Amino acid sequence: MKHQRLIYLIALILGITLLLAGCGGSGGTTSQDNKGKGEKVLKIGASLSFTGQLSREGNLTKKGYDLWVKTVNNAGGINVNGEKYKVEIVYKDDQSEAQRSAKLTEQLITEEGVNFLLGPYSSGISAATAAIAEKYNKLTIVPLANAPSLYEHGYKNLFGVLPLATTYLNGVLDLAKTLDPNLKKVAIISPDALFSLSVAEGAKKYAEANGFQVVYYDKYPADTKDLSSMITNIKGAGAQIFLGTGYLADGVLAVRNAKDLGYKPAIMAFTIATSIPDFRKSLGADAEGVMGGEWWTPNMKWKGDIFGSAEDYAKLFKAEYGEEPAYYSAAASVSGIILQKAIEKAGSLDADAVRNAMRSLDIQTFWGPIRFDERGVNVGTSSAAVSQIQNGQVVVVWPKELQQNKPLYPKP
Repeated sequence: MKHQRLIYLIALILGITLLLAGCGGSGGTTSQDNKGKGEKVLKIGASLSFTGQLSREGNLTKKGYDLWVKTVNNAGGINVNGEKYKVEIVYKDDQSEAQRSAKLTEQLITEEGVNFLLGPYSSGISAATAAIAEKYNKLTIVPLANAPSLYEHGYKNLFGVLPLATTYLNGVLDLAKTLDPNLKKVAIISPDALFSLSVAEGAKKYAEANGFQVVYYDKYPADTKDLSSMITNIKGAGAQIFLGTGYLADGVLAVRNAKDLGYKPAIMAFTIATSIPDFRKSLGADAEGVMGGEWWTPNMKWKGDIFGSAEDYAKLFKAEYGEEPAYYSAAASVSGIILQKAIEKAGSLDADAVRNAMRSLDIQTFWGPIRFDERGVNVGTSSAAVSQIQNGQVVVVWPKELQQNKPLYPKP
């Protein structure tokens, strides 16, 4: 009996030793392919809005992540100090709810055992998940979260792709000055959401500093289904330029309400709407002439070593998904590149080593230059281009060096 117990004890110790050995090393995991060969895998977590109010934007973000994963894995994976790691993203649906996203992010860390995080969509949701990432010391790259307040907490693990939201619609006002010196009266409306309010505040300050008169400025509940009372007041105030800082659904609603009320501003522009195909599909001819801010377009002259040029990326994206890429997807793909470059520079999966490498990154990509300040804000690029829907297509109309067509003015 003693002999049997001794054998059992030795076997138990050996089993525990092997288990601990499998959990050690550089922090990745090992999977078995169909042939039984071990394959190192880098697990990344992402809580995204696949359902709910932000589902369209969330799914566009996923496409960008997935294209990066496919491209990297087809090239052999990420090189970590001479070892190749295939990339796997574990997704969770946050249903467009910030607190749910925070809980899911914690699950990704504590239950799924992810090495790093790629951010959710929107500043409001990212604000909730960033605190969780900081708690567990998990490096997070957010492609589409740029409210200034997000970067004022001193988080050491948060890095964002976009310039700060306050500059989003400045280009529309710059363009307006070149079109007609009599364009002075501006209306700005925003849903009660972190990102949108940041854009609205920035646009108001920029407008007033550049000789415009803000005749209407207000916010509305994020889940509103009717903007007609606001549009009526804006029309009564004689606003020639209409700026909406909401999301896809907000833009569609504003255009429809404006048409119903006979409000025809000379310029109508939005933050997140025009470059998403659903905006044009929903509105048809009523979308003609609407403008929008664009952090990235396929005709930009940037290039890097993962996807090639901006044009190359657009071609690859269209071949994969059958549609042109909006900047949401491009920002997601470049988030993957940023993480990849930081890991390869660090030569390790250690969070501190990768964070230090991230802070010193200075790279060129199809998105543009990537360089972070002490807050984690990308300062490689600083301003958004202006697009306009012309003949059912999105074209860049400002600045002149990126211009594809001349602006259609006034809006039909």
